[in-house]
Amino acid sequence: MVLSLTTLILFGTLILLEESDGKQYLMSMNLHEHVHIVDEDFLSLTIDASKIEHSWTTVNADRMINMAKALNPVRLRVGGTSGDFILFNPDGKNIGRGDIIMSTSQWDGINRFANEVGWTLIFGLNQLLRTPGGEWDSSNAELLIDYTMKKGYQVAWELGNEPDCYVEDHRTHVSPQQGANGFRILRDLLIEKHYRVSLLAGPDVAVLNRLNYFSEFLLAINDTINATTWHQYYGSSSKTKLQEFYSCDKLDSFLSQNVLLLEIVANASFTGDLWIGETSSTYGGGEALYSSSFVSGFMWIDKLGIAAYHHKKVFRQEFIGGEYSLLDGDQKPLPDYWLSLLYKQLVGTHVLDVDGALEKGRDVRIYAHCAKYPYPKGSVVLIALNLFDTEAIVTLTNDELINSDQDIYWLTPSPVTNITSQVVSLNGEPLNLINDVDIPVLKPLVISSSAEIKLPFRSFGFIVFKKANATACTT
Repeated sequence: MVLSLTTLILFGTLILLEESDGKQYLMSMNLHEHVHIVDEDFLSLTIDASKIEHSWTTVNADRMINMAKALNPVRLRVGGTSGDFILFNPDGKNIGRGDIIMSTSQWDGINRFANEVGWTLIFGLNQLLRTPGGEWDSSNAELLIDYTMKKGYQVAWELGNEPDCYVEDHRTHVSPQQGANGFRILRDLLIEKHYRVSLLAGPDVAVLNRLNYFSEFLLAINDTINATTWHQYYGSSSKTKLQEFYSCDKLDSFLSQNVLLLEIVANASFTGDLWIGETSSTYGGGEALYSSSFVSGFMWIDKLGIAAYHHKKVFRQEFIGGEYSLLDGDQKPLPDYWLSLLYKQLVGTHVLDVDGALEKGRDVRIYAHCAKYPYPKGSVVLIALNLFDTEAIVTLTNDELINSDQDIYWLTPSPVTNITSQVVSLNGEPLNLINDVDIPVLKPLVISSSAEIKLPFRSFGFIVFKKANATACTT
């Protein structure tokens, strides 16, 4: 006898069901050792640098702050295409060299927000400022660094955004070797000034193999940077169809990109951290109907599962702004916000290996981590998604999981048949802010131990085995 999540979600009651005709799967995993450790702020966020010009935190400050704090810890990347057009000017006056002028008050505002919600910052400096000899002109960056040190702000740095696109997008060229040299200039500048936060990350390429920029950059950079960054999207916002958001083939494209990434990194003997420096469903701001709805969550949750095997951080584009953001234009949570919040509350840093998790062709996809406190040591959390339009039955093979009670956090659209809904339900109950301001308590459905778990059709969520006593999660 197995408790059916599908019954709970469709009818709001708990009913014991006999075996159904759902798809059948076996799941086995290694509970004795972890395969990777991600950073505490593995799931991090971005805002486009153009937001500097706008009062994006003031529509409902309390709501914004509460939603931001709930996602801690987060490193906020302020950058993107606009970053290569920003000039810092303490007077805030247009000095004729950039399209966006950042004043001290605007820089103070970003840092004040980050400090209030407990986030740390990484800022993308303008790489298109060049000397007559073609080197990076660091003079404007030095102004910003000096002011940042004066104010005591803790900021890490990037340099440039998608330099492999400069010729096509900006009709200029910065070679991989010039880009690497720019980072060396920046590193020397920080050392000279005894800057406390020495973290550098780059080059933030748009495509791993475009013009061989990424591989040649890594060969030239040596140990100047702490982390290397690349951007990942599943396609163009104007061309991606609804079915592709939950297409096995489309999700598998990220696996192929990871294989290429690891080959490039190994060839360059790069030993720093790997970050996905910017990512969402589709590039170009997101698809108007799909990227802001429940269906975008398939791409997001699967990406988090795969990326955790080799990456230290993943930066979601973006916190607010665009169709693919976590918050809408009124600063209200979209489905991927709730998914991200659950991930933050449940998923720990230690990655466990599920058999076949990195294979292609999986319509039922499961990943695993040690669960996060306040779950006891030894607890395991599964990250699961069912791409089928029918229920999937997963048979557990690890005794530690079979003998453990389960806490279920399952997400479905509301109504359940509308995958483009902007309303998401947790275990059948629509999620909303309390009084339009406060974060609700996200409560699980508690299920007794069982050798099977049932995954409702075309949906995703988290299953915590709180009595698993997994050896990999007890230290």
